[in-house]
Amino acid sequence: MSLIRLVYASQFAQPFNELDALDIIEVSMVNNRKLDITGVLCYSNHYYLQCLEGCRTEVNRLYRKICLDSRHTEPVILMYQEILHRQFDDWYMGHIPSINISGGTVLKYSKERHFNPYTMTPEAALKFLLELSQINAVL
Repeated sequence: MSLIRLVYASQFAQPFNELDALDIIEVSMVNNRKLDITGVLCYSNHYYLQCLEGCRTEVNRLYRKICLDSRHTEPVILMYQEILHRQFDDWYMGHIPSINISGGTVLKYSKERHFNPYTMTPEAALKFLLELSQINAVL
């Protein structure tokens, strides 16, 4: 069984608030634990950026489900790679709320101060998630 890392970006399809985020996180934590999928979700400025890690079949199945979720539009895979170990192995679904994303941090990984994961390279998107998760992620 090979491990896969999938990093994708999408846009909010409808207004989104912290209560919506908590609902997504709670459901994801339960479902991802059953599937042994780990990762982190970041959201701000009408965008989602998420990393999923786990078995290829399960990660692919979950990504297809996300693509059909009415809360997402314009999903784009930024990174899809086989990995030897997980970066987010302790989190069935960590999350980084918009309040924890500073323009200075965004500028380290993007040409814009405003969070827009579509403008990040695959490597920058992953490094951005890793930095934020190490500094101030909410579990």
